[in-house]
Amino acid sequence: MAGEIETIDGVARRLNRDVYYLALVDEAGGFRDIYTDVSEITDWLDAKQIGWRLCAGFDEDTVWVEGGPACIFLDIHPELGPEAMEMVEAHFMNAEGEPRIPGYVPAMLRFMEALKFAHRDDPDYWENF
Repeated sequence: MAGEIETIDGVARRLNRDVYYLALVDEAGGFRDIYTDVSEITDWLDAKQIGWRLCAGFDEDTVWVEGGPACIFLDIHPELGPEAMEMVEAHFMNAEGEPRIPGYVPAMLRFMEALKFAHRDDPDYWENF
């Protein structure tokens, strides 16, 4: 079944705030594909009652029409859920700041950074693809 996958910067603009997410990266630091199996991670998030949604990542110079980088939006409000984000960071990062679970890196996208790509929300932008 087809479904719409929102980009993480689009989530930040829609919510009008900074957003937390897990970036999915490979060993070389490149993006992992949106079709990556994330069930092990989402099962853990469900068990900890942390809302999530699979999203597409973004790149300043690239637009993916199909496929592309993946990330997992974490439904944690920066001002209301610091304990949840601390739990996520403790689970995914070790004391040296390295990923504890290879391929999953906690991150935050600042709202002001997401606003730089607001032109992508215009339906006319997509007519060229």
